[in-house]
Amino acid sequence: MDQAMNSEMEIYEDPENLQKLYAKTNYMLRESRKAVLAQYGAADEAALLDRIKSWQVGEHPAYGHYLSALIMEQTRLHVRGDLRAQLGGGADGADAAVSVHLMLKEQLEAHYANRLSEPVRLAQDALILSFDSGLQMEVRYYSSDEYLFNWSWGEAELGIDTAPTHPECPTFPHHLHDDEGSILGDPVTVPGTDCWTNFSRLLDVLLVNPLLKPAAH
Repeated sequence: MDQAMNSEMEIYEDPENLQKLYAKTNYMLRESRKAVLAQYGAADEAALLDRIKSWQVGEHPAYGHYLSALIMEQTRLHVRGDLRAQLGGGADGADAAVSVHLMLKEQLEAHYANRLSEPVRLAQDALILSFDSGLQMEVRYYSSDEYLFNWSWGEAELGIDTAPTHPECPTFPHHLHDDEGSILGDPVTVPGTDCWTNFSRLLDVLLVNPLLKPAAH
């Protein structure tokens, strides 16, 4: 969801406007998800993940696209639930989805306002962050167990993700792609941890040590 989409998701008092907004947002997210999966000839996210696990497709960018598809469907269901609530309808099981990205955006703006160099950008499938240290991040966070962080600092590019593709890694499935292209154990995040706790712990480390270099002794 780009910045224009952010403004479109503002709550309107007119039920007709709400329904038009939902229809447009629902269509955009649904079609974007279909397009992502179609790149791999995958019927759904599970099929794409199977192809990633078996190395039928490369880990990256396929794992990011896998998360993108999940996140767009999660957001679509979240918006649908909001619409039903605004129109006074009850929520069913399918409307119980909560967008992790919307939650994280609020937390980021509340806790890192003095470090962000520009507002948090909420794309259809990612959070885009810029900090006063020069740290740039692109985040795809679907659940406490499935996420991907890509960041850059100067010319260096690194990433942490939970793609189940490196069983030799000591922290499997989560692992670090360091600035030299090596696959290492993830020294910071822990799958299963509350999303905000996990994310903010990583941010606090990166704002001090963006290359995740071990401390010198």
